Amino acid sequence: MFTRPKTKKSTNPVPIPPAFIPYLIAHKAQQDELREAGGELWQEHQAVFARADGRPIDPREDWAEFKELLAEAGIDDRRLYDGSRHTAGTILNELGVDMPTIMEILRHTQISQTRRYVKGRSHLSKDAMRRMGNAFLPAPQPAPGPSTETGTETEDRRAARSRRRRRIR
Repeated sequence: MFTRPKTKKSTNPVPIPPAFIPYLIAHKAQQDELREAGGELWQEHQAVFARADGRPIDPREDWAEFKELLAEAGIDDRRLYDGSRHTAGTILNELGVDMPTIMEILRHTQISQTRRYVKGRSHLSKDAMRRMGNAFLPAPQPAPGPSTETGTETEDRRAARSRRRRRIR
């Protein structure tokens, strides 16, 4: 940590999706090799992502490189200072994670702050509204096709008609 966190919760462990852990383990192995190769030149700062000599990545250089990658990909960069948090919150919301859990993951202190970060679940909302509408006004059932049976036909009459057909054939 290089600056004082805004809140006490900011020092809590960050949850990581299990699928990402093998990549972080591989990254740590590469970093251990760099540390060993650097010898006395290595500067230990306990950073997960660091320069080749162990020093923290300069945020200005990192930002410039990020902007270059965006330009190469043809992505507009008008508002990206909190883009990763917005993206994470929106993805969690799309996956059906409830707001209090998203709030905890994003380290927000108020649910209203989380709601500003998270974009709506438009397709899920549309599906929910369709289901609610069907609960109140069920979709009309298709009209039955022409019937060969009469409404007053009994089991006995049906059996008798079936026997006559067999005799005719």
